[in-house]
Amino acid sequence: MNRFLLAAKSLVRPTLGCRLRQLAFTVVVGVLASPAHAQAPTDTTFARLMRKNQFALTQTGTQCSGPGWDKLQQDIQKSTLVLLGEDHGMAQIPPFAQAVAQVLKPKVYVAEIDKYQAQDLTRLTAQPGLPTAYLQQFPMSLSFYSWAEEFELARSLRAQNTTVVGIEQLGFASTGRSLTLMADQVKSPTTRTFLRKQATAIQTHDRAALIADNYGSITINNMRPTLLDSLRKMTATEPLAVRQLFQDLEASANIFKINASGKPGGHQTRINLMKRNLLAELQPYQQAGQPLPPMLFKFGAYHLGRGRSIWGDIYDVGNLAVNLADAHDQKSLHIFVIGKQGQKVTGQNPVDFSKNATSYSSADEPMVKPFMAVTPAGSAWQVFDLRPLRRAMLYKNMPVADQELQATILGYDYVVIIPETTASRNY
Repeated sequence: MNRFLLAAKSLVRPTLGCRLRQLAFTVVVGVLASPAHAQAPTDTTFARLMRKNQFALTQTGTQCSGPGWDKLQQDIQKSTLVLLGEDHGMAQIPPFAQAVAQVLKPKVYVAEIDKYQAQDLTRLTAQPGLPTAYLQQFPMSLSFYSWAEEFELARSLRAQNTTVVGIEQLGFASTGRSLTLMADQVKSPTTRTFLRKQATAIQTHDRAALIADNYGSITINNMRPTLLDSLRKMTATEPLAVRQLFQDLEASANIFKINASGKPGGHQTRINLMKRNLLAELQPYQQAGQPLPPMLFKFGAYHLGRGRSIWGDIYDVGNLAVNLADAHDQKSLHIFVIGKQGQKVTGQNPVDFSKNATSYSSADEPMVKPFMAVTPAGSAWQVFDLRPLRRAMLYKNMPVADQELQATILGYDYVVIIPETTASRNY
């Protein structure tokens, strides 16, 4: 599976892929299984519990039905924070998220984008139609929400009066847009002219890099120190919002640079930033003695499990969500949704959209392999309640040798498998 689509890193980074930031790179995580227990997933206890807790779900647009949906609905209604960990780029997942939102009625939607993208998304979803003109000017600057189904999800959330919150570093294709935003707010005419000139040049360069499938040359991966120095000096006396945007740009450029170099530390820095941003965004809702409002999260699957991430000794956004829910005596629900086979988005060409979709199969993906094996061909999705498996692992010593599969069972409450997917659409 393309790990970009599991959001291991993010489309913003070129070393490990995970969101719209790195459709071109693949993260290979070793499978650690001892020969003596290599067949643990087919152990009769495992197989019996898996089959007993497998339910069918039927999706028609944003409407879901069937025993699998009945199970999910019951738990969504009991939860305050619902976290959808996904494999990105599949057209069926945003409508599923809409169905979840119809039940949860979230006040806050936490997205795997930056706060400036969230502001643009909020503004654009208030307008009729799709943001075609905006994305022609700033290709992929909305990250995943540059795709039609994701944008419609955001529009539907706005219709529910849900606040969209972005907690990521700046989008990998958003540097030109960021400088344009700064230019719109500065007081100095000289600085404004400089920013607009740089924004135009960077936007032209990054558009060409997207067309050429050359993500490593995207500006954010290689921000010139001289440019950052100039921006720092020129914005030092500008309004606070401009200075904050520059600081966010500089911090993001540092993370991208580390990841592009292959050096360690960039991923942890990124996760720490997301957690700080989440806490800052939730401050208005953190009144003493008051419960958290219903919140829906949608990120790559590596980000939203509870406990330690499969990435290693890292505790990601999903684990922070568990702690927040616990601190308020509320519940979080973690759902992993992924396609078995079909097509998904793996490219970002803003001109020839036919180059953006790729056929794939996740049938042998270690994180979900036994669930894939019992997902039949056809239209019915399969919903697996993982909690009985987790209890058997923790309290009855049921062996599960594969560490990626362990991470799924320990980190998620449900796995939802779509038998066949289609790729998300460009505008």
